[in-house]
Amino acid sequence: MLQSYIHDSISARHYGVEPTGSGRRESFRFPPMPRMRCTFMEPGPHSKDEMIASVKKGIIAETFTNGQVQIGAGDFTFYIKNGWLIEDGKITAPIKDCNIIGNGPDALKRVTMAAADARLDTGGWTCGKNGQSVPVSQGLPTVLVSSLTVGGEDA
Repeated sequence: MLQSYIHDSISARHYGVEPTGSGRRESFRFPPMPRMRCTFMEPGPHSKDEMIASVKKGIIAETFTNGQVQIGAGDFTFYIKNGWLIEDGKITAPIKDCNIIGNGPDALKRVTMAAADARLDTGGWTCGKNGQSVPVSQGLPTVLVSSLTVGGEDA
């Protein structure tokens, strides 16, 4: 379940909430702004195999990159470098070069299962916003999202 949105002292004051310490900047040469630092989801009780077996038609997004998020609205797109097609509970074919498109808060509401395989990935990720880049980390288990838009050739 979503615990909170990220806020620096300015946005927290505007929305009447407590700041989350999310005012970050690339260096002293840039103004701070609300942005991610470490985004993490706790593990669930399921196995990845159990989740795959429950899917009639879907995909596994194994490696993705080039994410973009429209700040405020939460709309996102991520490019899937490689993944797998699931049909009738079985992995049937590799996929690549497609996008997943959705809305962050809506996607979180559509998480129906989470596996017990959460891990933190601290290597090489950055958050780019308004011409700034800052290092970030992220971690999550394998999750099953009931629906997202998948786009690409033959998607």
